[in-house]
Amino acid sequence: MIPYLSERENSIQHIDALCMRLFDTWCDTRSVKPLAYLLKVWPLHNSEPATIRGLSDVLRNLRNQHPNALTVEMMDILLELADCLEELLD
Repeated sequence: MIPYLSERENSIQHIDALCMRLFDTWCDTRSVKPLAYLLKVWPLHNSEPATIRGLSDVLRNLRNQHPNALTVEMMDILLELADCLEELLD
């Protein structure tokens, strides 16, 4: 029998994959500031609402405080992450 993931688990995996893309890109480009923000809250230690909210808050702060440190592609990923995180918190 094949175990199926719940919708929440699928969302967490998608969020993790997006964060991994950001991590890889920022490591490759040596984007220290965005990387420091991400590493404050990722990898996720659990999927509790407080953890998800913390990730959302930190990434929102990054978008708001350092928009010049982000490429259009990275901003798009951050906005997609924001949508996914918001859905989990609702």
